[in-house]
Amino acid sequence: MLAYIRGKLATVAMGWVVVEVQGIGYRLHIPAMTPLPGIGQEVKFHTHMVVREDGLQVYGFSREDQMECFLALLDVAGVGPKVALAVVSFLQPEALRLAVAGGDVNPLVKVPGVGKKTAQRILLELKDKLKGPFEGNDLSESAGPVSGQTAAAEEDAVAALLSLGYGQAEARQAVDKACKKTAPGDVSHIIKYALKELAPAK
Repeated sequence: MLAYIRGKLATVAMGWVVVEVQGIGYRLHIPAMTPLPGIGQEVKFHTHMVVREDGLQVYGFSREDQMECFLALLDVAGVGPKVALAVVSFLQPEALRLAVAGGDVNPLVKVPGVGKKTAQRILLELKDKLKGPFEGNDLSESAGPVSGQTAAAEEDAVAALLSLGYGQAEARQAVDKACKKTAPGDVSHIIKYALKELAPAK
């Protein structure tokens, strides 16, 4: 099993690269928008190998948490490497974790190849596997002025919503409403309530 590959970037194409290591070129499927150096420069990718009937495929990720999300998605029924790669290409790990924590299908259904049923299955099956980015960090119990913590938590919540594709105005409004329903400084709960505010009415 390949844990990672470090070598020189030899080829860059749409959705894949070739990394040369001691004269051997490894072709890696990578997420779209992966930041890359110039040809000939050193790169390192965390890797996962998928064995298929028609051969082996290696997937590479510049961020380890991105690969963790990819592997979690592969455990979801009906989600293969192609769809999992599309999800991590479209959503950064923080955004995916926020969507799962808030039970929000909206970011997922925007991913090419992911329908509503698949998105709902992803949310259901990853609920206990992907922890929210702020889980375990209870700002309301940490030291420091409560007012300062509250303001910082609100700004973090707004920034998280912006990363999911919401506009500045709607994100701010949702956070303001959420802050009236949860403890000051609790970022994870603010985000969860804000996502509920932003969810379309049924």
